[in-house]
Amino acid sequence: MRKLDIDLRGLVHLGKMSGGYFVTTFVNNAIPILVLPILTRFLAPEQYANITLFGFYLALANALTGASLPTVVTKHFFDSAKKDIAALIGNSLLLALAFSLAAMLLIGITYPSLKMYFNMSLPWLLLIPPASLAFNVFSIGLAVMRNEKKKLCFSKHQIANTAINIVISVVLVAVLLWGWQGRVWGVVLSYFISALAMYSYLKANGYISFAISKKVLKNILSLVLPLLPNSFQSIIISQIGIFFIQFYFTKKLLGIYAVGFQVAFAVRLLNTTLALSWSPYLYEQIANANAVNRMYLARMLLALTAIMFAGVAFINIFSETIVRFMSGSRYLGAKEFIPWFTIGFFFQGLYIFLSPFLIKFAQQRYVSSVSFMNMIIMIVLNVWWVRVFGYMGVAYAFAIVYFLMFLAFVWRTQRVFPLPWLRAVKIWN
Repeated sequence: MRKLDIDLRGLVHLGKMSGGYFVTTFVNNAIPILVLPILTRFLAPEQYANITLFGFYLALANALTGASLPTVVTKHFFDSAKKDIAALIGNSLLLALAFSLAAMLLIGITYPSLKMYFNMSLPWLLLIPPASLAFNVFSIGLAVMRNEKKKLCFSKHQIANTAINIVISVVLVAVLLWGWQGRVWGVVLSYFISALAMYSYLKANGYISFAISKKVLKNILSLVLPLLPNSFQSIIISQIGIFFIQFYFTKKLLGIYAVGFQVAFAVRLLNTTLALSWSPYLYEQIANANAVNRMYLARMLLALTAIMFAGVAFINIFSETIVRFMSGSRYLGAKEFIPWFTIGFFFQGLYIFLSPFLIKFAQQRYVSSVSFMNMIIMIVLNVWWVRVFGYMGVAYAFAIVYFLMFLAFVWRTQRVFPLPWLRAVKIWN
């Protein structure tokens, strides 16, 4: 009699690991989804579009003004004296402040000639660099807590930031009727408040010293500058469609597009939660490449793929019901975008699951090259396909670029750490 040859202990282990991350990860990444039903009841699509556009510009600012600074702190945290970490953090904050002031100056200088591309008034654009600075202070503090293994403290600050964000947004939009500006202030004020709380924590625990050091600044820049292109490319690949929709079409369409993106983002939440558990598990498994059970790893990856596929299928089967419940009839056109966004997030999840293989075997340069090439492809396809397919060309480009990235990652993974995919599929003896 044939038997089912499959071991579920790894999935059970991942499930237990995911449970520890799930609440914090879900709550903090699900902010746009959690407040979506409220915002769309009070805001027309063109108003919701302004929130999306501000979020895109803020994400770009975060990528360019210090998103890599927590990585610098983590790199030196475990092999440096506390006073050196304090100097590193203090100089990092000064550097982030300098980047933010330079960004404000650049926006002010270029706005008169580029305002037709920004499609947002100058005061709101000038608010982005200070908000980004606050985000960086908050992120550095979270990195310190994570390195100190203060999981409870880390989770409390993350969830508090989320709660402040949601409460301020709901009060300003639904109670005081401030429109889309209320939601933007919710985001900005939550960062400011969380940054102040985190600064107080770092200061009280001796993690900040503002003694300016050229050597420390040089060390920070030597690590941050090479990472800036990767952060920038990541935002461009995932969100550049926002810019092209508002540039080629209308803000009303952008609002509908954004709602479709947020509904599909549930797939991104799923792969993020799984990846938080999968990455350390995989690094542990391949620490001894000669002893690892490659068949088992291949089957684990296939199981993760099946979970992702189930999430994609669920959202697409019930997309119309979800959109009606989450946003009402004004945004019903969003369901047209959802299949393509979920496909893109599906393949994004798969290449995220493969990334640890490449990082472990020193393929960072390859990863950067793939990201850069796909950023160029994404921009070219958006410009080309909006002429061929109209606004849906942006959604098609989103799906195809993440598929291409997946192909590039799986090909390279097979070269550096071959897995028996065909034998892994055969689960019956």
